[in-house]
Amino acid sequence: ASFDDFKAKYEADAVADVMAKYVDISIPYDAAARLAYESGDKSTAFDDFKVRYEEQAVKEVIAKVEAKAEADAKAAAEKAE
Repeated sequence: ASFDDFKAKYEADAVADVMAKYVDISIPYDAAARLAYESGDKSTAFDDFKVRYEEQAVKEVIAKVEAKAEADAKAAAEKAE
């Protein structure tokens, strides 16, 4: 058998080995909300909880972005003095 035959079989075997070990590691879009829901008291339906959770998350991100912008503006103003 030639090297080319060996190489073709080796590559095919390597691909088959990798494919045999494939594990789906995708994370559902609502995983954070689901985790928070599961760790809570579950007093509301998940769909209602998820809406409130996502609204609160957006508010927190906006607040952090605004705080960073204010801090950056303050730092720039101080540097300009």
